[in-house]
Amino acid sequence: MRVAVIGRTYLLQANRVKWRYLPSLVEVAFITPAWVPHTLGRYKVERATESPHYVVPEGWANRSSGFFFSPVSLWQALRDIRPELVQVDEEPSSLALLEVLTFGRRLGYRTIFFTWENWVTRYRFPFNLVRQVNLRQAAGAIAGNREAAGLLQAAGFRGPLAVIPQLGVEPKHFAPQRDEALRHRLGLRSFTVGYVGRLIPEKGLTVLFEALAQLDGDWQILIVGRGPMRSELEERAVAGGFADRVIWVETVPHEVVADYLNTMDVLVLSSRTTPRWKEQFGHVLIEAMSCEVPVVGSDSGAIPEVIGDVGIIVPEGCATALVEALRRLRDAPAEREALGQRGRHRVLGQYTNEQIARQTWAFWQEVMNADSPVRR
Repeated sequence: MRVAVIGRTYLLQANRVKWRYLPSLVEVAFITPAWVPHTLGRYKVERATESPHYVVPEGWANRSSGFFFSPVSLWQALRDIRPELVQVDEEPSSLALLEVLTFGRRLGYRTIFFTWENWVTRYRFPFNLVRQVNLRQAAGAIAGNREAAGLLQAAGFRGPLAVIPQLGVEPKHFAPQRDEALRHRLGLRSFTVGYVGRLIPEKGLTVLFEALAQLDGDWQILIVGRGPMRSELEERAVAGGFADRVIWVETVPHEVVADYLNTMDVLVLSSRTTPRWKEQFGHVLIEAMSCEVPVVGSDSGAIPEVIGDVGIIVPEGCATALVEALRRLRDAPAEREALGQRGRHRVLGQYTNEQIARQTWAFWQEVMNADSPVRR
């Protein structure tokens, strides 16, 4: 089977690893833009060496729905690949998805898409119409969480539908290897609460710092990441009387994230829902779980779905519940160890790149065996 995988996610080599686990009878080619914007800058393309990789000029790269490819270049790439199936990792309101579906009528392939969208969005013209057309014409869809799948069905999508995470972890890399040397260099000497990610309001960092101001005993917090909230969080730490307990580390390369996770006694993701966003997955959760680091998460979006019964879920925005969870884990090393082991077991069963590739391959076969690639 020849498959074209299209989307901004696959500019980065780390995000293409899962495709290595597909059966050898599958030929994958990538189509990506040259760059994508990010809250902390931009990501530039890292060309694939293991598969054909077409870098196609893009328009409106900083928009979700408005993102599209140069039609001529996209057509040429698809005609060269001659796929039987195309997976577009863009939301159903995307102009890029509309382009791929339109060309599919001439080139004869089936098109599926991936969505994270787990909150009701009121699209303006013309994207409301684009979404309707795309949902009607797509041969199948993959949702990154159960809520996203439910919203697709509520919108009238009736094609093959699977719930599969977009990205997994490599368990040999994200493995439990306590890094005492790194702890020493960082100055970590006691129970360590950890956070890895962007310093933005949606991640509930004000709630975390409010909880830390109430946390007694011997503890420290390691913050790995950067973002616009750094100064505010520093001020909150000073006001809360624990500025000397905060270890700040700027964003680190992805290949060393596991090292920092392995210095932590618990990882916290206390995300907060906004009118335009809720947590769609929380990839750092499965990275920590794979390292046997117990996790505490809020009940925003897909976090409870990801953690299941191998961590602690607290109501979003509730600092009191969060500090109680941290006290509980600080004072119960045996529970931390048990949760960590259960977390890794959950990752090995559901969230490795190999598991995600197997699930995706099974879904592709379902789509290709369906009666019709286009529903009118």
